Amino acid sequence: MVKFTIQSLLIAVIFLVGVLLGMQQANEGMRKMKGYNDPSLERVVHVSKDETIVLGQSLEQKKAKLQQIETFNVFSKVGQQLATFVHSLVEHMLSFTQKAG
Repeated sequence: MVKFTIQSLLIAVIFLVGVLLGMQQANEGMRKMKGYNDPSLERVVHVSKDETIVLGQSLEQKKAKLQQIETFNVFSKVGQQLATFVHSLVEHMLSFTQKAG
């Protein structure tokens, strides 16, 4: 099972890198096809000593943005409330059966 998981993750990483490289090649092809540098066409991945830029944003900017955003997931909230309700219901049922017994 562990071997399968590792192989699956490795394949997923290889595909992700392949997609990013393909996007970069397509971007360069678009630039060559136009015949000039269009500033609206950004590089997909740019790696330098100081920072890594993916789709026009540095990874630090993306990380800070994700930390600032507090997403509200409706299904998560409903699931938490349902779990709390079921937990309290089971507690009451167990306490009732202990008192009756």
